[in-house]
Amino acid sequence: MWWGRWLSAPPLPPPATRLLFNRWLHITPTCCLKKTKYPPRPKWLIVEDELDEKFLKGGRGPGGQKINKTNSKVQLTHLPTGIVVTCQYSRSQESNRKRAREILALKLEELQNPEGCRTAVIGAAKSAAKQAKARKSRKKYQELAETKPPKDEAAEAKVDPEAEFNQFLQQIHNR
Repeated sequence: MWWGRWLSAPPLPPPATRLLFNRWLHITPTCCLKKTKYPPRPKWLIVEDELDEKFLKGGRGPGGQKINKTNSKVQLTHLPTGIVVTCQYSRSQESNRKRAREILALKLEELQNPEGCRTAVIGAAKSAAKQAKARKSRKKYQELAETKPPKDEAAEAKVDPEAEFNQFLQQIHNR
């Protein structure tokens, strides 16, 4: 269930209890467990009459020699827009058909609504997470640099190897 932008968390329904194998189980609804909610997959955008579907022999990917002999690769062409999607995700033709339709639906949604489509929302969430991670890392190393003890100036003084060698020679001659 989509709760929109609430200032606080949505009201939680009471947990359901159920007797199973002589034990009471507390069941929490799944809507309460998920932290982020993405827009639904746009399966309604595909009209079967507007598709041209071909089954091809796959040339690359998992499956070995079997993939080269069977027509498990699916190529969908959306006739009104001319978008072509090929899918060879697995050796199964049915799962490839399903995956190709999902990919095509996402591409059609990107054409209709570029800012609010599912891929844009997921991409924005991923980039926000990446930026937060980078900020956290920068902050960590900045704090480490601030708390680092100052270096000893005597140890920082540059050592002249020639002067040390001459000193060593004088010590040997004085013996």
